[in-house]
Amino acid sequence: MALDTTLFDSDLTFWGWSCTTPNELFARLADELEVRDLVAPTWRGAVATREEVYPTGLATASCGIALPHADAEHIIRPFIALVRPASPIPFEPMGGIGDTVDAELVMALGFTHAEDQIGALQHVMEVFANERTGEALRAATSPAELIALLRG
Repeated sequence: MALDTTLFDSDLTFWGWSCTTPNELFARLADELEVRDLVAPTWRGAVATREEVYPTGLATASCGIALPHADAEHIIRPFIALVRPASPIPFEPMGGIGDTVDAELVMALGFTHAEDQIGALQHVMEVFANERTGEALRAATSPAELIALLRG
């Protein structure tokens, strides 16, 4: 299932947040997503709990990323929210194997159908498998540049 790349949107791209933990980021992101009627008030707790059980930090060849998400019941409308924190945020590694991942890009996924998440994860893996694209994402200096690279 292919990803709808129009979900990458400058309105949901947040730059320079000073968060030091995943939970701090989730709280701030929940505020942004709730105001836009994208998530239920339960999303904040659900994404934090899911991250503890199923961590989403991923070390790629070019940078560390995190792909937090919550179950579909907490999502009102599909979205992909991007956060480029002021400094990397430590996330536990996906699968619980390896060192803590310093996430330079956090891509929160929100889908109303669980199967849609698969297409999003495949797209992200393809983007970051290309080291040149990964480096360009890491070097992006604006939300527009970041979105253009992710849309492919």
